[in-house]
Amino acid sequence: MIDWSEHDMRVSRTELKKAHERLQQLAIPLANLSKKQLKALPASDYFMAELLALADITNANARNRQTKRVGKLMVEEDRHVLVKALFEAFFAKEQIAKIESWQERLNIFDEGTLKQFTKQFQASERNSLYQLLLWIEYARHLQDDELLAESVADLQSYIREVALLSQLNK
Repeated sequence: MIDWSEHDMRVSRTELKKAHERLQQLAIPLANLSKKQLKALPASDYFMAELLALADITNANARNRQTKRVGKLMVEEDRHVLVKALFEAFFAKEQIAKIESWQERLNIFDEGTLKQFTKQFQASERNSLYQLLLWIEYARHLQDDELLAESVADLQSYIREVALLSQLNK
């Protein structure tokens, strides 16, 4: 049982920064999607224009600036949908099923499974994962369905993000 009086349930600046950095790292593979895949993305025209601009930039410094820009803009879009679209474009259906099964397996009280996950996905961090699972438990404790749905969506996106980044960094 978790003693909620001991937990400050504000999201730390460090966790926000880590989430933003993951989105920035996903901007390049997102820009490398085919034109057909890009057109299927449910994103604003402005975001799509910036993403297409990133695909055309060859200068390293300019590419870094544009990558950061797209990462910032991704926060304003529905990042869950964008991450899911990239995830589905990158992995085969069998791989998707295996990766997404982690969502059911992960439990804040099961340290062994947390360790297995962070070992399998090198881009993951135990503390970030723990925080996401803590939010799910907190939503259950409050019996807040809206917070629970948001927390579960955040965990799903995190699993997809670290799976992508772990694969890209091999």
